[in-house]
Amino acid sequence: MRSKLLWLGTSGMLAASLIVNLPAAAQPADNLLGATVDDLLAAAHQSSPNLRAATLDTAAMAAKAEGADKLDDPTISDSYQYWKDPGVFSAHNLMISQAFPLWGKRSLRRKAALADVDAARGQERATQDELDEKIKVAYAQYFLTNQSLKINHTIFELASRMREAATVRFKSARGDQSAIIQAMEEETAAKLEAVRLQGDLDAARANINALVGRAGNAPLADPVKLRAMPGAALVVSTLVERARAGNPNLLASDAAVAAARTRSKLADKAWYPDLTVGAGPIIQTNNMPVGFAATVGINIPVPWGREASGQHEASAQLGASSQRFNAALFEIEGALGESVAKLQAARATAQLLQHETVPQANELFHTVLADYSQGKGDLAAAIAAQHQIHEVELRLLQTQLDEQVELAAIERLIGGDL
Repeated sequence: MRSKLLWLGTSGMLAASLIVNLPAAAQPADNLLGATVDDLLAAAHQSSPNLRAATLDTAAMAAKAEGADKLDDPTISDSYQYWKDPGVFSAHNLMISQAFPLWGKRSLRRKAALADVDAARGQERATQDELDEKIKVAYAQYFLTNQSLKINHTIFELASRMREAATVRFKSARGDQSAIIQAMEEETAAKLEAVRLQGDLDAARANINALVGRAGNAPLADPVKLRAMPGAALVVSTLVERARAGNPNLLASDAAVAAARTRSKLADKAWYPDLTVGAGPIIQTNNMPVGFAATVGINIPVPWGREASGQHEASAQLGASSQRFNAALFEIEGALGESVAKLQAARATAQLLQHETVPQANELFHTVLADYSQGKGDLAAAIAAQHQIHEVELRLLQTQLDEQVELAAIERLIGGDL
């Protein structure tokens, strides 16, 4: 009777261990970071060094754009004229001159610089989206490793009850000592697995802290729940349209194309002359009243190769930017199709595991337990059934991780949450 009660207790514990994706009842103490992925994302947006660096890059590009259409510094020169004729006095001709680009060149420079700022903002957003993806995946690994530890603890308790049941059967002359040894081996295996999983959990904590911008040994709360999967079926064409409008890499590439197109126009205007205006006093060496001089000049673009090479360079850069945009778009479309297919496969696998494989394995385990508690069969069959359920649990956890990985990838590609 005692053996039967032990086995009924273990079957209830194992059935409970299959529910691996429910929120924990207790809230984390002291409001530690890490209970949910949203907390981690908010913290990373505030303290991540990579995001700060990307923000500063954008600020640097914006500061550069502020001076893109400004005039060059003026030039001051002194022209001294010396005459040997005593009737003609020598003089200093001081001149301040300023060059003025014409034909809309200054506005084109500013337009190109502002496009560079847009590209920098796109790169900044891309950096944030890539960081968000890493944090979402790291949190999923953290959560599922924590769940694996709980399952392993259940397996250890199950092995302990197996050993107790085997001991009861041995003392009642219905079993042999080898069953006790087998159960003890299962306990040891569970202990070893706990050590490995604890190492994985510590590594997951260190990885999350690094992504958030904290010390690797900073405390984290126990994870509460995984992110919910989208309820509606995902359509690749719809996601591609969202990516066209929201993917920051595409936005940055589009801005780079606009900047290259503007610089190509600017290179064409290099053949148009600019104006230089100067003025200054004439100071004679005989202390006569100061005179005044003014000058107007234009540069002469000559076909020596500089302007033509600038045009060729700008044209090539425009073509390269356009090709990069097309390549990025094709890459995003392909990646979305791949991630959607993998996500759908993972969801279908999870459904089969939860609704078919788990009940079948659980029913087999209960049957073997009932036989063993009634003195039928041996412990090896019970251990094999236990391993089968354990493998199903681990496969279900891996499938859930696959879902989270693909969901994070899709959200990075479309530039926002689903």
